Amino acid sequence: MTAALRAGVLAMSIVACTRPRPTVSAADLAHVERWWIVIGASPMLESLDWPHYARDAQMVVLSGDPRIPVQDFPPRTIRLAYLSIGEADTRRPYWPAIQNEPFLVEPNPNWPGVRVDFRDERWQEVLLRDELPPLMQRGYDGVMLDTLDTIPYLEGKDPARFAGSRQALRDWLRRMREAFPRAVFIANGGDALVDAAPFVDGFVVEGVFALYDPGRRAYRATTDAERAWKLGAIARARAVAPRPVFTIEYADVGDTALARWAAQESTRHGFRPYVGVRDLNTAPVTLLDLGTPVNPPPEPPDGPESGPEPGPETPPR
Repeated sequence: MTAALRAGVLAMSIVACTRPRPTVSAADLAHVERWWIVIGASPMLESLDWPHYARDAQMVVLSGDPRIPVQDFPPRTIRLAYLSIGEADTRRPYWPAIQNEPFLVEPNPNWPGVRVDFRDERWQEVLLRDELPPLMQRGYDGVMLDTLDTIPYLEGKDPARFAGSRQALRDWLRRMREAFPRAVFIANGGDALVDAAPFVDGFVVEGVFALYDPGRRAYRATTDAERAWKLGAIARARAVAPRPVFTIEYADVGDTALARWAAQESTRHGFRPYVGVRDLNTAPVTLLDLGTPVNPPPEPPDGPESGPEPGPETPPR
């Protein structure tokens, strides 16, 4: 373990000991029913009353922006920071230092990210040395790991060039867990969840019942085939490790019919839903705000299916 990693772990312990709140552990995820995620950029977020919106939340996922007063959140609220690991975020402070590195593979057409060759130890060290320790020092209890699906996507797209990428992910996750044994980690993905399962405490899956369709530029219920694939990915991961499952469903502002139905279906499957817009950059909406669930589901879209564009499931941010 490097000196920077040791410092990050020490800082996390110090914060946990000094703030007047109970110790948070992975076991607490089992009790989370109300949660939200805000990680997109928006001018209105600068004036948001964060403690007010967190008052009824048992877990929140945030961008890691140092301006967000996580220390003012309710003591029992689990506080997780967002971290993209399969793609480099061009908005992060590390970007100027890595923008010419050979481990950058190709841009993601759907959001400001660049897919990376995860096998490269330089990128792995950026995450372990430069990203994770500062987040822990700011008072976060752990991290939601995102863009994991980029890793099996690249290996499947070009097996000769990216052979061993999934194994590299598993090896890195093991190092992460060893470096931060008390932190809470949840993984957002689909195909890669089975790789992450032994090393994380919960799963996040987007658009299981409602998604934003970039081809149609519209929100809609998922098709039977899309839903079956995502439920299958969850089942495969839970067969390895039976972790809690959190879903992010997507519905337009004001489309309460789609939002209620997606939340209802997620809950019916034993998952813990949050419903938001595609950029996840609005004031959090609780399921109580959605009112009474509806049944039956919304009408399927007219015309041929047009699911997400080829590539790992990464909605724009």
